Amino acid sequence: MRRDFRAVFERGFDDAPRVREGAIMLADAHYNPLGRTEVLEFFRAVISGAFKTDQLFLMGDIADLLIGTFAYCRDQNRELITLIDQIAQMNIEIWYFEGNHDFALNGVFDPRVHIVPKRDQPAAFTVNGKRAFLLHGDFRVELRYAIYAEIIRNKFGLMITHILSFNFINYWLFRAMQKRLMGKKLSYMIADFAKKRALKIADLCENADLVIEGHFHQNCGFAVANSSYYNLPSFACGKSFIQLESAQIKEAFI
Repeated sequence: MRRDFRAVFERGFDDAPRVREGAIMLADAHYNPLGRTEVLEFFRAVISGAFKTDQLFLMGDIADLLIGTFAYCRDQNRELITLIDQIAQMNIEIWYFEGNHDFALNGVFDPRVHIVPKRDQPAAFTVNGKRAFLLHGDFRVELRYAIYAEIIRNKFGLMITHILSFNFINYWLFRAMQKRLMGKKLSYMIADFAKKRALKIADLCENADLVIEGHFHQNCGFAVANSSYYNLPSFACGKSFIQLESAQIKEAFI
């Protein structure tokens, strides 16, 4: 079922938080302690001042497997969590959009980290006075995936899966998932991506000036009606992220 955004548009985004000049957006780092750890280097660079910003948007799938409900997942991502907390404690505003690999995050991070759960995405923001929707991106996807995503994000579904799979025995299922995810190909091109995605988010673009999302790892932008759409680069693929400067989206690398 599609959410009705008319109330948001009627308010003119008056209550929407603002994406400020110099904001950094990073998506799909897929941190995995078994070997994909480059995003830690980025966070340390922010802490050291090598990358300067006062606003950081983590646009989902920052971790390969971070389900906040489970102590195993929190422990496996402890270094990642600690660095994000340190950044929040530097008075850098952090917005963490839950993805399909990292969710149930309330209580995982420092309270100053703003968690945007799946149910609240797309989220309304303003960028230089323009109306913008921000989201991780697993939004209006194929039915089979949508059902799977709903089950794994549901607390009851999670616990049933945890019990029926005997995952409570040394978290064997999570360990197997981490190994499998390390071997997953993250760099790929989606045929006719612009055409396919425009159909899915047409109503968002009709009612906002800008839509920014991750998830698809395509690193591209295009116009939809009178709006602009941008799919963020996957940090895991190219160690890249974007920074907003003078109303322009600029890609940066570590």
